[in-house]
Amino acid sequence: MTLQDIFGGSGVALVVILSLIEISPIKLNPWKWLAKHIGRAMTGELLDKMDGLVKDVKKLREECDEREARAARVRILRFGDEIYQGMKHSKEHFDQILEDISEYDAYCATHKEFKNEMTVLTVAEIKRTYQCCMSEHKFL
Repeated sequence: MTLQDIFGGSGVALVVILSLIEISPIKLNPWKWLAKHIGRAMTGELLDKMDGLVKDVKKLREECDEREARAARVRILRFGDEIYQGMKHSKEHFDQILEDISEYDAYCATHKEFKNEMTVLTVAEIKRTYQCCMSEHKFL
């Protein structure tokens, strides 16, 4: 069976016309359109699965970020307890906990539903102690 049998006598002419159609400024390429829709039909299930994977990865990333924020909060509160108990710390240890505080505060600023009230007074005490150690050279 040939194109001429399928489309009649104008089959070849139809293929040629469809191949050459381009109306300016609107570009119309029927072969590209057809290939795009055939491709979507063939890969639709794969695209749906990939969308699901993207959502799963995003959810996993959010859970990981929250877990990191909780771990930073634990380190901040523990450091505060050590200060209250009179333990001395090195400047490097203070610098690390101040970095934890910055990251924790940034997370809390973008996640208003996350409880932040637990560290407010402890952070203030850590910063006050840091200032005192800086001015009096009392680091470990």
